[in-house]
Amino acid sequence: MLNSPRGRHFCANIGYACINGDGSYRSLRRDVLDVLAKVDVQAVEQLPEIEILNALAYAVDCAHYWQPPDEEDFVFARPETVAVLRPIAQALLASASTGWWSEPVDLANQRLIQKFNSTSDLAELALPIQPVGDGLQRWRERALAQEAKFVEYLIEDPDSDVGSEWWSIPLADGIYRTTRSRDCIEAMDLMLEEDGFGWGYARIWPMRVPGTPRVYEITCPADWAHLVDTYPLAVPASRRSEWHYTTGEYHDWFIPDWTGVVADYDAVHLTMMGYLSTPGITIPHAEHSGATVLAGWDPDTTYWLNSDFLALGDMRIWCQSPDGSWAPA
Repeated sequence: MLNSPRGRHFCANIGYACINGDGSYRSLRRDVLDVLAKVDVQAVEQLPEIEILNALAYAVDCAHYWQPPDEEDFVFARPETVAVLRPIAQALLASASTGWWSEPVDLANQRLIQKFNSTSDLAELALPIQPVGDGLQRWRERALAQEAKFVEYLIEDPDSDVGSEWWSIPLADGIYRTTRSRDCIEAMDLMLEEDGFGWGYARIWPMRVPGTPRVYEITCPADWAHLVDTYPLAVPASRRSEWHYTTGEYHDWFIPDWTGVVADYDAVHLTMMGYLSTPGITIPHAEHSGATVLAGWDPDTTYWLNSDFLALGDMRIWCQSPDGSWAPA
């Protein structure tokens, strides 16, 4: 967890919240080492689950794989800072509230969400669930066309830093994402979202999973590397600038070819610990040359490559309160 910018940011947020006592997670105006060294690790273990998730939500919201690391990223990565974060990380992993963070997808407790800004938007939302059909094939064609376009850009200007897509998720028509429900939050996706847009309302469906889907679990960087190694799609030109910004490195970049993944798996799930250890860093391939980055994948999110396993229950509308909490509308 402390090898990852998201994991370090999360642990620092927990430390700030314990010291400040008011749920605030930002404190660079004071000396970081002095602040974090004073954290009572026993208090960390006793934090309610919702407070831990609030601290994680701030770290998730601060993810930005399309620009260089910010001041906090550099501060939290210093060896002396990592040293004072380590007891906080150990206390977090000893907490009863995080005991499920390495577990595979909870197939009996999934929620599908559509977010929107106001109730007037409700009539314009498409109703789930649509078949995947050729959605993944069209995704692959777009990805290859985008790569070809940026190859031409680099031929014209080898030093070009024009940006392209920064994510590595299966963002295709007919692909749906779900997260689990917890006692303190109806769906993890309500509060744990990278690059969120501040939605005020959500339609939430409980989901049943008929049959036995084949689920690939991402629990650590090695799992993501293996997925990309097994189903590689080369995107060195289209990811060149964006992933150089976030990692500081140039590589022959790859993402998963999701048209290959779907032949062997119905869904792919990123565990909570997988999220805290994997995104935003250079992950070398184990079997081929090149590297990859996991970006745009939220904690505990499962992407369903096969919609045959989505059976939805009764929908309810939820709304966000001014304090950031969610409740039925």
